[in-house]
Amino acid sequence: MAKTNSNKPYASSFKLKSIELFKAKGSETAFANIMTMVSHFQYHEDIMWPSYGATMVVIDNAENLISSMPIQGFEKVVAKLEDINGESYEYNFRVWTVTNRTTKDRRQIYTLGLISEQGLFNEGLRVNATQSGEISEVVKDVMKTYLNSELEEDLVEESRTHVKILPTKKSPFSLIRSLQTKAVPAKDYVSINSGSKSTTETTEYKSDLNTEEMDKAKGTAGYLFFQTYKGYVFKSFDGLSAATPKKDEEFKWLPGKVDYESTYKIQEIVFSQEINMMEKLREGSYSSICCFFNINTGKYTERVYSLEDTWDNMVHLGSQTTLPTGQKTLSQYPTRVMSTVVNHENWYMGDGIADSNDDNRDSTFEYTDNQMDYLSQSLARAGIMFNQQLTISLTGHLDLSAGDLIEIRIPAQTPDEIRDDEKFDPEHSGTYLIKKLNHQFDVFGQNVYTVLDLIRDSYGIKERESNVI
Repeated sequence: MAKTNSNKPYASSFKLKSIELFKAKGSETAFANIMTMVSHFQYHEDIMWPSYGATMVVIDNAENLISSMPIQGFEKVVAKLEDINGESYEYNFRVWTVTNRTTKDRRQIYTLGLISEQGLFNEGLRVNATQSGEISEVVKDVMKTYLNSELEEDLVEESRTHVKILPTKKSPFSLIRSLQTKAVPAKDYVSINSGSKSTTETTEYKSDLNTEEMDKAKGTAGYLFFQTYKGYVFKSFDGLSAATPKKDEEFKWLPGKVDYESTYKIQEIVFSQEINMMEKLREGSYSSICCFFNINTGKYTERVYSLEDTWDNMVHLGSQTTLPTGQKTLSQYPTRVMSTVVNHENWYMGDGIADSNDDNRDSTFEYTDNQMDYLSQSLARAGIMFNQQLTISLTGHLDLSAGDLIEIRIPAQTPDEIRDDEKFDPEHSGTYLIKKLNHQFDVFGQNVYTVLDLIRDSYGIKERESNVI
């Protein structure tokens, strides 16, 4: 492990304890500890992907594991290590691919593609039994029944949406993904965090398809399903956005030499995208029309969605109190038309024929195929979370996970002579959600760096009002 002159470990230091490789047949004893054969190891999590994964670069000088095991896929890999603070971490994978194999002078170099066991098994499993109950409970039951995964209570956010659905041979992950846009949090985060009031006014837009006046989408639907080293997470965008940032310390962009004091320094920062209106217009993030055909009743319905109508119903990471002028203007013009077939009988919990257009339509406990109310809103909620995107590089922070919130501070770029006492950029600094996490382990050098893809929906530091209008 690298040391400084002060005999303190660098902030990037870590200790690799073992990387055990098990045969695919399920032996409880490792075939080999390949720790000395692995030169680089990259571990990644992503809120948009249901399983974590990794890659390992193996330098095979004499063992010839490819042939002697042989490595054919499905082998179990367990990596154990400690961070700079002595905290232990264990990552469990299955081999799903071998790539980039080169041979020279009895030396082989190849890359193992690794994925979680659940991610691999999911590809071969299908859910056939009818599922019913709250969506969050259905998710937990499916993961336990089909993938033998007991979801932690603190990683699952309770929903208030009940369902009864025939999965039609979907894989566990596909079924859960189909429920993400329909799930609505049981907790009213907006009232708790900002006191914002929801609006129920009807959007005055008339479609060019000669339909009647349309209602706007209501609520805060939209969940994410992903895996971290802690377990599987099923939480709403609002729930993740309302959480407390991971660390009390603030990550600061202070370029300089990496040493034992660099723990909370951002080594590099790249703003990959800031507001792509053309992309958002094509996605219908500002406004869209949804066309629904109910095969049970024969009714055809159109509904319009406007971001302006639902902005105050969402929890935001920045300090913008209102929708920016440009986005407010564009929210008056639907730019995407979506169509879907509605089958309420697959979801209906009561007797008789399910009709989402009757007087009880707003009762999510009885009529939970609520696509008409939430489809456009949930898609837009996901879209605006990517309004501001940036990538930062840090010394290794193995305790961070995808879905965590962190606080970052970016120095003000204004020249000193015209700058006030403000040290940091008040608009680009603030709270961000970790969209993707990548731990890059240099095994031979015993150093680890963490690369984070960060996203948020609005500008500004929460403690102060944003200047965006």
